[in-house]
Amino acid sequence: MTSRSKETGQKGETIAQAILRRKGFRIEAVNWRSGKLGEIDLIAWHPQERLLAFVEVKTRKNGLYGSPAEAVDARKQAQLTSLAEIWLAQYPPEADARIRFDVIGIYYPGQGKPADITHLEDAF
Repeated sequence: MTSRSKETGQKGETIAQAILRRKGFRIEAVNWRSGKLGEIDLIAWHPQERLLAFVEVKTRKNGLYGSPAEAVDARKQAQLTSLAEIWLAQYPPEADARIRFDVIGIYYPGQGKPADITHLEDAF
């Protein structure tokens, strides 16, 4: 990953965290890794809804490679599911907690232009 694309991704994750916090979530983990299997961008807990969300953040500067959410294909979904199972084994949620997978897609054109954000709740 180039430093420019890494910087774009980090900006997107910062935006995504702010969105989740505004919706009442507490960020439990950022870029949580399990060995070489990969990482989950954000893990967030909503105490009032008793909801644990595993969140993939995709940030793009333009639409040349499709929408950000389209990048979360079946392979990526399977990877995230496996990672979530590992997280849940290490940090068991409360018995009545709900689990879901979200995708936050962000077009971040830069140059002072506002980001276009889509939060797909329960995306898969």
